[in-house]
Amino acid sequence: MLDGVRILAWGARSAVKLSATLFERSGAEVHVTDAAHIGDFGYDAIVVSSDVGTAAQRGVIAELKAAGEHVICDITATGAQGSRAGVRWSDAEIQAMTGLMDTTGFASGQPVRIGVPFTEMSAAMYACAGVASAIRVARLRGIRQNIDVTLFGCAASALTTFLPAAFTQGTAGRVGNRHPACAPWNAYRTLDGWILICTSTEEQWRKIRSVAGVPQLDDGRFATLADRVRHVDELDRLIEAWTTTLTTEACTRLCERIGVAAGPIVGVADLSREANFRLRHAFAAKQIEAHGIGRDTYRDVSVFRTQPLTADAAGALPAVSSNVERDDDAGPLAGVKVVEIGQYTTAPLVGKHLAALGAQVVKIEPPDGEIARAWVPGQGGTSYFFALNNTDKQTLSLDLRHERDRAYLRTLLASADVLVENLRPGAVAKLGFDRAALAAINPKLIYCSISGFGTESAYPGRPAFDTVIQAMGGLMDLTRSEGEPVKLGASGADILGGQAALFAIVASLVEASREAGSFIEISMQDVAAWCALFATGNPEPQGVAVACADGHVWLECDSHHAPESLKAHAMEAKCSALTRQRAVASLRAAGVRAVAVARVNELVEDGDFLADVLSVARDANGAFWPVLKVPYRLSRTPARVRAVPGAPECVCAPAVVTPQ
Repeated sequence: MLDGVRILAWGARSAVKLSATLFERSGAEVHVTDAAHIGDFGYDAIVVSSDVGTAAQRGVIAELKAAGEHVICDITATGAQGSRAGVRWSDAEIQAMTGLMDTTGFASGQPVRIGVPFTEMSAAMYACAGVASAIRVARLRGIRQNIDVTLFGCAASALTTFLPAAFTQGTAGRVGNRHPACAPWNAYRTLDGWILICTSTEEQWRKIRSVAGVPQLDDGRFATLADRVRHVDELDRLIEAWTTTLTTEACTRLCERIGVAAGPIVGVADLSREANFRLRHAFAAKQIEAHGIGRDTYRDVSVFRTQPLTADAAGALPAVSSNVERDDDAGPLAGVKVVEIGQYTTAPLVGKHLAALGAQVVKIEPPDGEIARAWVPGQGGTSYFFALNNTDKQTLSLDLRHERDRAYLRTLLASADVLVENLRPGAVAKLGFDRAALAAINPKLIYCSISGFGTESAYPGRPAFDTVIQAMGGLMDLTRSEGEPVKLGASGADILGGQAALFAIVASLVEASREAGSFIEISMQDVAAWCALFATGNPEPQGVAVACADGHVWLECDSHHAPESLKAHAMEAKCSALTRQRAVASLRAAGVRAVAVARVNELVEDGDFLADVLSVARDANGAFWPVLKVPYRLSRTPARVRAVPGAPECVCAPAVVTPQ
């Protein structure tokens, strides 16, 4: 992937450390230093974090950026401009000020800090993708540029499930382990514990209703998805009346048999005994059992695996084409062709970013369109959620049960550089597109498969949604409200899994020549476990959320203040009777680090969000849509978000279904 690339990681943020590990996994030669000064040893790229550096380090970084001799990637909390610039904001403080914290927890409880440094991890992933893109530009066009990545932008970009309500002047608060647009979707008690059950389609609902055997589930109150979301409290009570008659294992196996995503909550310390983790990461499991979880345990888990597209591939293929636009305005991936067969978040997120970076992305949708198109709110028959995740793509409708439509897909793949999909493991192969078939169609294809548990799995064929992966990857164990495990409000496993795939794909496109096509495997459980192990071995500062008259404020622990001390300061300041703004001012005057916990709907009035994150795009009919800029900014060949796709173009309409 990045063999021969030399990277220097020089910064105190966790995102810099994490990016170094990701670059190492991609084959780059990485040097990590915290020295006061650095020498020039022929690095292709230097990753820094200027906002937490010394004045002398910031001066060196400014000189490096001005010189234009390297790719310089600067990961900061909020960037160099804006109302929050110049402050060493922590991951938790960014979670609070963007509304990310307010989406995590139970509706009846307080906002909850995500138990892993989510914004640092997201920034590391995006920084790596940005650097790989810039290195490709440097090799093909001789352009070297600076990249700015902000934790604020990464946090806001993760709110695609919640922002649609804000766009329509609605509110979106904490939903615990539920999904704001799908039901049933929650953690349910069993005979011996808890199980996460997630449904998103009418077919999955019908299957759950059938096996549960609870007569009240046939009530008209649950006839449609909108009805089920409206009556979710009663629905969850009835589902739990069924799950409490089964053990967690029995309920999980039953859900797997009917094709419904489900799974138990796994503790981080118990990952070594979790069947799929142990299968895929035997060395890491043994190390955890022998030595516990240390600072570097996460390094034994890879967030992506790469292999040749086929085991018997041989023969040199042409070098990466240099027939790209020569002007500086062309995107880093100009000339790259991508086919996406995706739905919901992971593969669509990858396709969105590849398109923003200049690739031509063709999204394949089923005849009725992707399910997420119909979610509310939206406009013109398309949801804001779908628009946020699918900008700048050409959308086509294909029914891959039909040979004629499969033939059309083969034509697309023959000239493509990348195929990315997040269907259930084995689904693409059943349609006639296994790795051998793909290699026969296009021997230089980069094929990226994203799934919950990977293609080599203890659970072959088991479906998985974000919430199940959060539970089985350790994220929920680390994120707790009053001691009870709770999922990240944002689709954290989906988003981080998509980001890992994005970096792996872009890194593969950097190679000057490839002997054969490649297969990239992403297991979202791998990524979640990587994050959970890092967080356990490298704990972040703790803090407390304190109630105010109009919401909550986040108080951060430091060398002078432990949690109990912070609570005492909050009581002394009478925060419960103050607005968030006044509480923050009072606490800061007392020497306490405090920030207001924003609500997502308040972001649309936040100056930094409006200036640095929110943008506007048009669809083919001229309608305007709120969209999000990417959180990595390349100075010379920027990624751009421009258009929202309309209804998918129907290219084939065969009458006969070929049996599978």
